[in-house]
Amino acid sequence: MQLRFAARSAKASPIIALLLIGSSTSPLSSHAFSSLSMSAAASPPRNIVVVGGGIQGTSVAYHLSKSSSLPENSKITVLEAKAPASAASGKGGGFMARSWGDGGNTQQLHHLAFDMYETLAEEVGCETYRKLPVLSVRPGFSGEGGAKKARKSAALGPLMPDWLDGSVGPIQPMGYGDDTAQITPSEFVNKMLEKAGDKIEVRLGTCEGVETEQGSDRGARRITGVKYTPRDDSGTAAVHVETIPADAVIVSA
Repeated sequence: MQLRFAARSAKASPIIALLLIGSSTSPLSSHAFSSLSMSAAASPPRNIVVVGGGIQGTSVAYHLSKSSSLPENSKITVLEAKAPASAASGKGGGFMARSWGDGGNTQQLHHLAFDMYETLAEEVGCETYRKLPVLSVRPGFSGEGGAKKARKSAALGPLMPDWLDGSVGPIQPMGYGDDTAQITPSEFVNKMLEKAGDKIEVRLGTCEGVETEQGSDRGARRITGVKYTPRDDSGTAAVHVETIPADAVIVSA
């Protein structure tokens, strides 16, 4: 069994985001979810814009593109400031732990997200996903109290890599590989976009806000578009603002 260190990072779920939709700008309203699950056969095409091209935003766009409830000829656009996975999703260690939320309000979410990563990694063809044991290692002292002591332990000995030496303090297992895993976040993001193909359009630019008009309910506003300042592949921003037509906006930035 090979062990490598997994850098601990935020354990983001691939399915959580803030939703703004149609006749309401209230996040996560019951109307919002029902609006996205209407019968595809009876519904007009949707213009859905996801703001943010990290793991969360890209996963939302990917799952929408696969949904049988998405009306035909709908358009899904990911608006990203620089490039997909250019911020935290391209720099994090990609570490996941299934049981670390046990006993808390997010326990079910932890379990669901952990299991989804394994399934999705195979589905989209990720090569970096792996389940692996994880050790907690702190700087400390050399001699019998550090790595040497851990190697003599029946529990830790099989997990210790040969290269772990020097001045280290207490070493503790954080996971044995059944509920800890790692994936390269940037690969995961780009593989989802590749798998979706032309079902998802990626636009580069800075989100400037949303456009609205009077809705059917008194006092309500209906979203009609997302305003953004375009940016080309070299990173140069345009001097004008454009609008992406939208009747549903998902903010995950």
